[in-house]
Formats: sequence, structure tokens, C-alpha cells
Amino acid sequence: MRKDSFLRLFGFMKKLLPIYIISLLILSLLSLGSQILLANLFKDMFDAIALKNFTLMLNVVKYFGLIILVVFAIFPLFYYILDSTVATTTGNIRKAVFQHLQSLAVEYFKKGHSGNLISRLTNDIAETEKAYSKIFMDFVIQIVTGIGTAFYMFVLEWRLAIISIMSGFLTLIVNIWFARSLKRISDKVQQCLSNLTEKLSDLLNGIHVIRNFNLHKIILTKYNSATESVYEASYERVNKKAILSVLNSIVGIISFIGLVTMGSYLSIKGYISIGIVVAVVQLQNGINQLVKFLGSFNSQLQSSLAAAERLFEILDTEAEPINYSFRIFKNESDYIISFNNVTFGYDQNIKVLDHLNFSVPEGKIIALVGPSGGGKSTVFKLILGFYQPQKGDIILAGKFIEKLTLDEIRSKIAYVPQDAYLFSGTISENIGYGKNGATMEEIIEAAKIANAHDFITRLEKGYDTLVGERGTYLSGGQRQRIAIARAVLKNAPILLLDEATSALDTESEYLVQEALSRLMIGRTTLVIAHRLSTVQNADKILVLKDGKIVEEGTHEELLQVNGGVYRKLYYQQFIAVDNSDTVAVN
Repeated sequence: MRKDSFLRLFGFMKKLLPIYIISLLILSLLSLGSQILLANLFKDMFDAIALKNFTLMLNVVKYFGLIILVVFAIFPLFYYILDSTVATTTGNIRKAVFQHLQSLAVEYFKKGHSGNLISRLTNDIAETEKAYSKIFMDFVIQIVTGIGTAFYMFVLEWRLAIISIMSGFLTLIVNIWFARSLKRISDKVQQCLSNLTEKLSDLLNGIHVIRNFNLHKIILTKYNSATESVYEASYERVNKKAILSVLNSIVGIISFIGLVTMGSYLSIKGYISIGIVVAVVQLQNGINQLVKFLGSFNSQLQSSLAAAERLFEILDTEAEPINYSFRIFKNESDYIISFNNVTFGYDQNIKVLDHLNFSVPEGKIIALVGPSGGGKSTVFKLILGFYQPQKGDIILAGKFIEKLTLDEIRSKIAYVPQDAYLFSGTISENIGYGKNGATMEEIIEAAKIANAHDFITRLEKGYDTLVGERGTYLSGGQRQRIAIARAVLKNAPILLLDEATSALDTESEYLVQEALSRLMIGRTTLVIAHRLSTVQNADKILVLKDGKIVEEGTHEELLQVNGGVYRKLYYQQFIAVDNSDTVAVN
């Protein structure tokens, strides 16, 4: 799996891969060249000092200094090219993950916490980016530089080269020893960050509930606990890195003393010049950097690959099908919506809908009512293609739903949810989502039909007013009317309405009801009613209980059924309205 992830990471570079590789190789050769040039500069300079030849020393500094300056001047250019390819690649990953998320079935988002997905799109992408911007780059540069400097050491003085390589192996062992625990701690930090993101998401999304129920202390305790976990894991990682840094310094000092001692001995005996000793000490940096990197390379790579796998897990999740499995069908229907013996459950063992049968003629208004948990919202989810029934047939616009693509299904439906969701942006943008490429004139006309134009024009910035996250800058009635305007603009033949007027004040309810009445003209409408007074004029009312239709008829007909569910619900609401004027049945 990790091998596949490693190869897939490069796949996101696409046409940029050759540029990335060539730039990386050039940088590696420049890094090696700068190390060798510096070593030769010190060698010739100290040899000139030993000869007490100031003129020679100046010539050496001028010659090598000029070359080194040119080399270091070129470095930023290729780092810029590499950083550009990394930024583009990271953008490709972010776009691919986000685009695929939009294609996943609704069920996928029900299984996990939104904070976990946010963490993957932020923390895991940032960790994956390190593979390109640091790990792969460092690997090639350090390998080329380290091996090249080691080879050049042997050219200068093989005995000092052996001492240098031995100290390098000691440094490698120390770093490998610590790499395992650092990998474990780094994984722990990532998990703690994911948990912290979940807690933060709950805090921000549930701020009204938190304040209403005085949950500040409880939520703060949970958030502080998650923060403390991040702190403890991060502190443990810092401690480990500090200890490793100290040990690397100790090994480095021992190596330096060993090289200088052995080099001084060889120089005093006349085997080598003092310049070679200084050059070898300078080249030792290349080997030290290589072994330090190799010690932590695997743990760093595994951390990035683990983050990449969490992203690939999203990308490998099967997208929502274009349409559901094709099979042999019975005769289709002329009804615009029809459920024939439909059985469905989110859990295979628990039926939410049980052999449900009903039909909606074209242009009619059908209301779904009943106690909570009866299956009303599930009916909408099946019509919208969010789930596939386990048994039975659903017919939409005269065709079996399996014969239609999900895009075709949803293009025929305008859905107004109970809690109108608005995206961050302007009012015009939110209404405009109803029709791709909608003109401002069309948006304004839709707002007028939805009784939204008057309140919008009273706002300082009118249609350019920002609605805030989830539309929090607007009232519930205003959000609902913008959602209705969006549905008006879509102009779909079927309207699914999860009636939400029970939560509105009297004036807002009137405006919303008037807007909905306009919206329903000429459309086939299926409405979930929470306040029964709003569906008295429906062509037919279906009463759902335990996933079955237990009663159906007009408002007047159902009130005549002694002991009926609808009659009971209606009078419960009638009495509740007399007492509190605002109680809604769900």
C-alpha cells in the first residue's frame, strides 16, 4: 500500500514531473559542487597561509570566491522552480480531493465527523506537501552531496575519510534509534490534531445550543482536554528532538576532534598538508547532513505517506453512481411520482419504510404528515437519489428512477429544506445557485416571487449583502425566502418542500406561505407538513406511521376518521396553539 501511495504522489505532478526531477538534479549537483569548492578554497587558502604567501592566498580567495558566489546565486532560481511545481502539485491534490468529495454519496458523510474531513483537507494535505517540498528534495540532494563528498574525501586522504565515515555510521545509528519513537509520536500528534479539529467544529457549529444550555464549561473542558493532548504529544516530540540534537552534537564534536587530531598527526609527520585537514573537516558536513537525514528519512516519509493514504482513502471511495443498477422493469406509470412496495432501512435490520405505496399525479399537491420517525424525510431522500430502496420501485416523471441518471433526477426537482442552507457569499450568489449562468434580472424576478426583494433592497448593499456562514447574518424567514427564490430560479417541474414555517413569527410565516403558494403553481408538490394548518388545502394528505401509510384523504375527510392518527395530531396541535400559539408537531 505504501509503495502504491509513493508512486501515486508523483502522479499528481503530471507534466511538471520532468521539470521537478531536472531541477532537483541540478540543485543536487550545485550542492555537491559548492561543498567541493568550499573544501578546495579552504585547502588552498590554508596551504598558502602555511607558506606565508599572502598574494597566493588572495588569488585563491578571489578565484574560488567568485565561482562560489556564482553557484550560490543560481541556487534561488532552481528553488523557485521546485517550489512552484510543489505549489501547483499541492493545488492539484486539494482540487482532486475536494472534487471527489462532492461526488460521494450522502451516506459517506453520515459515517464520519466533519472535523475529521476538515483535518484531512488541511493537516493531511500539509503533511503530504512535505513529501514534495522537503523529503524527496532532501533525499536526492543529501544522497548526491553526501556520496560525492565522501568520494572526494578518499581522493584527498583515505585515512581521514575512513574516520569520517565511521563517525557518520555512529550518527546514523543514533538517528535511526530515535526515528521509530519520533514516528510514533508524530502519528499521535496528527491524530490529536484531528480530534482537536472535531472539537473546534462542534464548538463553532453548536454555539447557540452551547449558550442556550449553558454548556460553556462542559465544552470548554472537552476542548481543553483535546488541546492538552496536542500539547503533550507535541511536547514529547520536542523533547525527543532536543535529546537527538544533543547526541548529534556530541557525536559531531567527537568526530571533529578525531579528524583534527588524526589530521594534525599526519600533517606534522609530513604525509599531508594542513590544507587537506581543513578541507576534510569541511567535507565532513556533507556526510553528517546525509546520515542525519537518513536516520529520520523513513519516519518522515512514512508520516507523509500515512497522510497521503488518508487522502487516497477519500479518492478511492466509490463515487455516487450515475444511476442505480439496471434491471428488468414492469410497466411504467403516468404518475409524476410513484412508490410501489418500497422498503428501505438505513440499517438492513430496521425498516424505516415498509412496503410503502403512493402516487402523486402531475400538478397536484400531496402532503406527508405523521409522528416523528414515520419516514417522511426518508421519502425525500429516496426521491432525490441519496439512497436506493432495498425493495420496490420508484417512478419519477413516468420513468423508473433507475433508468434516470442522478443528474437527470435532480434536474427535475427543486428542494426547499426545513432549515434553509445558505453558502458564505452574497444574497445574489445564493439565489443564483438555482440556475447556472442566471442573469441579475432573473435573480431579482425570482426574489420578487419569493417575497424576498423588498427586504433585500432595504439592506445597505442590497443583493451584494454578505449572508455570513450558513446565512447567520439573516433571520430564519429571510433565509427561507432566499431558499425559495433559489427554487423559483431552478424552475423544476417537481417541488419537494420540507415545510419550516412552524419556527417563524406570524409575519414571516405569512410571507413564506405566500411565496410557497406562488412557487407551487404549475408544479407537482410533495410537502412534509409540521404544522397541519398549512396543508389543509392539499389535494391529498398521506399519514405516515412506522414507514407505512395508515391514512389518506383530504383534510376534511381525515378529520372525520374517529380515532385516526391525523385527527389526533390535528387536535393536539389545535389545543397546543390555543395554549402556547407556537407548538409544532414533527
